[in-house]
Amino acid sequence: MATEQEFHHWAAEEGRAERFVRFETALRTAGVADVVPAYDLWMMDRLRRRCMRALFIEPPEESWDNIVETLRFIRDHVEPAVGDVRVVSAYRDETFNVCVGGAPASAHRSFFALDLIPTDPRITRATLIDRLCSIHAREGPNLGVGLGIYRARRFHIDTRSYRGWGHDHHSASFPCSNPAMR
Repeated sequence: MATEQEFHHWAAEEGRAERFVRFETALRTAGVADVVPAYDLWMMDRLRRRCMRALFIEPPEESWDNIVETLRFIRDHVEPAVGDVRVVSAYRDETFNVCVGGAPASAHRSFFALDLIPTDPRITRATLIDRLCSIHAREGPNLGVGLGIYRARRFHIDTRSYRGWGHDHHSASFPCSNPAMR
């Protein structure tokens, strides 16, 4: 995880700090500023370090509103079930998305998606799957929530469209519909 100090050092370059203040204001206005640390939403995914060009990436301002419903869903449904979460992947530009093998139309590209991990180490993968699958079955269809459950305790939430997938990014491995995959 990148630190807040690393973020502020990066943000001090090229006028990013001013834009980040506007981003924080937009989150505060939407009532979601306290869901996750705001600087996490500009953090580059560290899953494939060879693809990283910087520690952080600034999402285009015209996409900032896209993350609001995802943050509300995390606040209202995910965190009550699994506790606090940390962002491990947020916005991806085209170059980074291709390098990490992301889907061409990935919800990360339009800043609808976050990959997360629970901060509580007592939340096991099995517990995470049980709780997230229950939430996804109950709330996902009505709210248009995409849920991906990867290896270990990493999972994906977006509010672009209702669907689910597992560790290999295919619906056949989605542990919510295939108990053998748990």
